[in-house]
Order: sequence, then C-alpha cells, then structure tokens
Amino acid sequence: MNTLYDLNYYINDIRQRLSALYEDDTLCQQYAWWILQAICNKTKTELIIQESVALTLEQRQKIERWMQLLVQEKMPLQYVLGSVPFADLDILVEPPTLIPRPETEEWCLYIIEQMLILDNKKLNILDIATGSGCIALAFADYLPQARILATDVSDHALELSEKNIEHNKIRNATLLHSDLFESIPVGMQFDMILSNPPYISAAEFEYLDETVTLWEDHNALLAPDDGLAIIKKIIAQAPRFIQTNDEMKHKKIPQIVIEIGYAQGTAVQQLMEHAGYNDVLVHKDLEGKDRFVTGRLDYVANSISGT
Repeated sequence: MNTLYDLNYYINDIRQRLSALYEDDTLCQQYAWWILQAICNKTKTELIIQESVALTLEQRQKIERWMQLLVQEKMPLQYVLGSVPFADLDILVEPPTLIPRPETEEWCLYIIEQMLILDNKKLNILDIATGSGCIALAFADYLPQARILATDVSDHALELSEKNIEHNKIRNATLLHSDLFESIPVGMQFDMILSNPPYISAAEFEYLDETVTLWEDHNALLAPDDGLAIIKKIIAQAPRFIQTNDEMKHKKIPQIVIEIGYAQGTAVQQLMEHAGYNDVLVHKDLEGKDRFVTGRLDYVANSISGT
C-alpha cells in the first residue's frame, strides 16, 4: 500500500540526507526538489499544488539507489538524473563527459542575445572541445540559419553530443573528431569560434569537490601551464580560421569566446591583445568572477600562424 505523505516530509528527508555530502543547505533543498520532481515526473509547481505525495515501492527504492550513488559514491546529481536543462534544451549527461555548468549557460545566452540582432544570421560557428555539445546545440537552436561545427578529441564526448543532437532534434549542427583545430579542413573559416576548454591548474584541481574529481573527465578539466596551455593554443591558432564579418565588426559582436578560470582574466586578455585581437574584454559571471573573454578580428588573418 502506498502511504500518502505531506510533500515536505520527502523534501526534508532527502535534504537532510544530502547534508552529509553538501554543506550548502540551499543547494541540498534545491537538489531534494530536483530528485522528487524526477521521481514523480512532475514539475515543482505541480507537486506544490497537490501538497501530498504517495510514492510507490519502486519509486522509494529508486530514491534509495540514488541516495547511495550521491552520498556513498559521490556521483554528481546531474549524472544520477541523466540530463540537465541548458538554454531551453534538455542536455543528456553521462560520466565522464563534463557536466554543463550554469555559468556556461549564462555566457552562451549573453552571446546569443547579441547575435540575434544581426541581419545576416547565416553564420558559420565553430565550438571547440564541445563535450556534451551543450554550447553548440544552444547556438544551433537559437540560430537555425547558422551552421555549427562542434569538435572534440574524445570519442565518448562526441557519441554523447550525437545523442544530444538527436534528442533535441537539432538539424544544423555537425560533429568532427579533432584535437583543437587539427582536423579542420584547410581553408574552412568561421564567423565565430566558441570554446569551454580545459583550464583548471594542477594546484586548483587539488581543491575541487570529490563529485568532480572522482567522476568527470580530468582531460576536460585540467591543463598545464597554470591552466593556460589549451587556451594559448586556441588563441594562437584561431586567426587562421576566422573570417572577417563587417556586420559583426560594426555591431561590436565578438568573433571568439573562451571560457576561463576565475584567476585567468588578465593573462588571457593580454594573450589575446598580443595576438592581434580587437575589442578584447573580460566578462564576469553572476558571482562577480572572471568567467569568459571575448575578442574579434577586424582583418583577414590567413597569414597569421600559430602553434
């Protein structure tokens, strides 16, 4: 028999059990809601309206399995649930491919909003180190006239990206196995290059939560040279693949967007300015931390070489 319990009974029980793993009570409360919503296949509003919940034996057993994965095995909740919302899409996630972060979604929507003012939206866009494909798919979804090429060096990541393309019914994004620009055909150029590359230093990695270090792909997180090695390569090589776009120049829309670590803003800005990018800006996230750097090329850069 399924016993009917007040909604808060389940929320408080899950929240308290999660507190063994997470110190942030607000986060535990949010995760408790997400778990109950997933178990019941209802929105938060729908649950609040009905006030009480009668879980089946199967549903209660699923909660127990999930709690063991979360608390005992330190699995990220996103992997347990199997997907995350991202820019109005449902992005499938599975270990060890990097989980899309809210900070990444934030800058994607910021850049997309600028691009929506363009008269010519028939753009070629490159997403480097695509992972789950979340960035590429967000731009493809909001800019259906654009053509998006997403690359990654990980076969597993590309398989997951393909699942997400099909899951979200995206028609204007394609995938390519490539180590940065290595496999991109000579002469192929883009109006915009996007990347959330590995940028965490070895020192910073030591302080990351176990839910990250035990589960997510270290190659998608860590980079040598204080986390700057991959970023430096992208900055140096990108000019050969960026084509001039007068409308983007006139409307001051960036042609390269790179997510960075909170302590890398000044260094990345200097690297981009030294490489000849125009209008280089460091942008902060909602927490006031340096999060991404943008720039543009106002000239044909085919002659520029990089390593």
